[in-house]
Amino acid sequence: MQRTTSTALRGLLASAASIAVLSTATTPAQAAPIPADAALAVERALQPAAMPIGPKTAESALIALSRVADGMPRYDYFPRSIRLAEGKTQRFLYDTAAADCLPSGFEPDNYSVGIAQAIAGPAVDESLPEPVIPPGTVNVFFSAMNTAMSSPQQADNLEVAWLNLTTLQSGRAPMFQERPADYIVTLSNTIATGSGTVVFVVFGSVLDYTSRALPPCEFAPVVGVVQA
Repeated sequence: MQRTTSTALRGLLASAASIAVLSTATTPAQAAPIPADAALAVERALQPAAMPIGPKTAESALIALSRVADGMPRYDYFPRSIRLAEGKTQRFLYDTAAADCLPSGFEPDNYSVGIAQAIAGPAVDESLPEPVIPPGTVNVFFSAMNTAMSSPQQADNLEVAWLNLTTLQSGRAPMFQERPADYIVTLSNTIATGSGTVVFVVFGSVLDYTSRALPPCEFAPVVGVVQA
């Protein structure tokens, strides 16, 4: 179900001391060309979240905002490396984006769309090293569309931060390849959040394993609200 534009915009630019919270709104800008002052404004809005903000992150955020504001349909993608025998997935509030990181052939839209989802326990994913996802635990996974292969050996700088609104517990963890490799880069982590309503934000960058000359895909933060 499509979220309202205002909810997605608040989610994209929301921030607090250690985790993004749905509280800040901004005005969508055109994805291309990117006005320098608008990109700077978005970058400044993201800085208070204490997230690593790369030179492309602000441009990525503008693309994600434009996709929501223009009513573009969300990607219908589910990683083939996930074999869910029990439980269900919960999608994050919107699809995010990473600017200018795909090989030739994708122009003029040479950006990657990022899809974040979560599986709250109790659940069973037979592709995980530990298949059982217990109650009070959430597996967060992120797929970077049009990237090729993930590898346990490469240094993807993707992280997930979370805040349990019921217990006020919080944390932050890296995301990595814990399932068999898909053609699409899919990174994840299983986190003991406790039960309750949990706000997650995934942020950082992903590498394209087969295109070594390409820069990392620096994704705009993506927020999800998960019932754990």
